[in-house]
Amino acid sequence: MASQDTSIWKSIWSSRTRDMMSKKINRSCLRRGDIIYHQHSAEGISRLCSKRFCKKNIANDIGDVFLIIPKAVAPLSDKLRKSLTAYEDFVVVNPGAMVMPHHYQDWHQSYQDFQVQPTDVWVASYPKAGTTWTQEMVWCILNKLDFEGAKAKLMIRFPFFEWETLIPKELPEGLDANDPCAPGQQWRIINSMPSPRTIKTHLHMPLLPSSMQKDKPKIIYVTRDPRDVCTSYYYHSIKLDGYQGEFSEFVDFFLGDTLPWSPFWSNVLGYWAKRHEDNVLFIRYEEMKEDLSVVIKRVSKFLSVELNPKEIETLEAHLSFSSMSKNKAVNNESIIRVENNGKEESTKFMRKGQVGDWKNHLTKEQQNAFKEWTIKHLIGSDFPYYQDYK
Repeated sequence: MASQDTSIWKSIWSSRTRDMMSKKINRSCLRRGDIIYHQHSAEGISRLCSKRFCKKNIANDIGDVFLIIPKAVAPLSDKLRKSLTAYEDFVVVNPGAMVMPHHYQDWHQSYQDFQVQPTDVWVASYPKAGTTWTQEMVWCILNKLDFEGAKAKLMIRFPFFEWETLIPKELPEGLDANDPCAPGQQWRIINSMPSPRTIKTHLHMPLLPSSMQKDKPKIIYVTRDPRDVCTSYYYHSIKLDGYQGEFSEFVDFFLGDTLPWSPFWSNVLGYWAKRHEDNVLFIRYEEMKEDLSVVIKRVSKFLSVELNPKEIETLEAHLSFSSMSKNKAVNNESIIRVENNGKEESTKFMRKGQVGDWKNHLTKEQQNAFKEWTIKHLIGSDFPYYQDYK
């Protein structure tokens, strides 16, 4: 998303400041539904918005809240807002131009100020890259295969750091106030967990708590072929995000880097750049599918936990797709209820767990689009995977 042009579009998603902005902005601003696009130079936008439209507790730099985007992206962004019906609006956060539901604004400073502990273990990823699978593996290793303890919901054992930005502030009908998915519960769990805390995040590396640099907790990052990620994310968004568009439109959103937690490559490459640091382990979904025992050994060594061959075999069986898909503790039933306004849904959180399912979904034209998109984003990078385009 380039910002070099002198004439740019600044897209501001903020329901709390909309009324104020509509009164204060000048006539060169165009309103498109609930999204306001400003056609100004970067300097002009900074003067216009620097203090008037930025909440002081979010950031000192306007770039942390407002995204500079080219004109071509504006209609796509408007369409996204109408397609993902579970969310009211979106913000785009710098550095990295990460797309997030607009409630992120209320939590940004809390995330930045969160006190990391050196004993923490974080699992990070872009959505649908094997996060839940990795979380269960990590928790079981750290807890010496306590399968009885693993019967507790994963969101109690391994809370989702930025969960509060995804859900309404009011308790959804039909959801117990003490459910780990209820408003405020994930943040409470994180801040009251004994050491070592296990925490999940999809945030880009630069947006992690500022204390990460000093306290250096262990971070395990898992990634996956973006074509499979896109396919899985599509079905996930139908179940949890109220997505109402076609698959072809979703591919456009994904390649346009406009879905929540996008851009994909900014997410991946930020962690890839840190892979040589002692507290960071980079793994891939495809490695886990090819030989899970090898990955279990790598993760165990990284966490300084010794597992004997029998324990590795037992854990491998526990982590099989057959076992995981039937495991209510990791299938996030409460999440599905939250995102569907408390209503029960006859759907599964885990769908196939396959490598290469994109071949059953992407057209030849879409495959070529993925190729161009990948090549563009990997120019100058030493990232060696997911470039096997024919």
